[in-house]
Amino acid sequence: MYDTQASLAAINAHAGGIMLCLSVAIICSFIYFFMAFYIAIKQRVYVVPYIGAALFFCHDLTFVLLYHKWFVIYDSWWLKMWCFALIGTVILEAVMIYQVYLYGHKELWPNLSKRAFGLLLVLGVVGIGAMWALVKVALNDELFFVSFAVTASFSIPFHTGVMARRQSRAGQSVVMELCTIFILLALTGVFLQVSPFFRSPAYLAFVAVFSIWPLANIWLMFQLPALSANAAPKATLPASARLSGTYT
Repeated sequence: MYDTQASLAAINAHAGGIMLCLSVAIICSFIYFFMAFYIAIKQRVYVVPYIGAALFFCHDLTFVLLYHKWFVIYDSWWLKMWCFALIGTVILEAVMIYQVYLYGHKELWPNLSKRAFGLLLVLGVVGIGAMWALVKVALNDELFFVSFAVTASFSIPFHTGVMARRQSRAGQSVVMELCTIFILLALTGVFLQVSPFFRSPAYLAFVAVFSIWPLANIWLMFQLPALSANAAPKATLPASARLSGTYT
């Protein structure tokens, strides 16, 4: 897919521009997390779809646990900076999964006890982690380039699904959708400089689709009410949020 040493050499050769792209990706990632927590607390609904949050957690934890490879074997500033950044995101992603437990019980599986629901969430993370590990090995993506791009956009279709199920824009954010676009484009700005693979039709088509899809999600938000009558028993917003009808 790409040569690791040649890719890292290319990153070093274009350090200024790549540092800018890295900064955009990391800043937008933390804005995404902040908005998710803010909306979840304000509206008392989970915001990041569970499968997406679980994959984020497994992906980032895997990267952090490989710190010896990044600091000793490769000794690359790019890999070290990602390792430091992902220590923070792993913690935030664990909180996102906890928010599904905190706010998603009545919405997703009200007939289960809270303890059983929590156990299912934990088992789900383990299962998603096992699937992620298999896919990661098969990808032959040593430096996580492809997996960064995939995880950056992975939750986008699930946000569409959440809106379809809730029939409302509860838990949705324009800012978060825009952040996913900027993260993917910033990462692509780096990857285009490190390997011809990232200039291939397959990768560029992926970027195009997942840069447009968040815009479709934003359009859907403007078509949906703040709270659907059908979704009210499942994802109840505070009165202030129902009355304001604002888009975050």
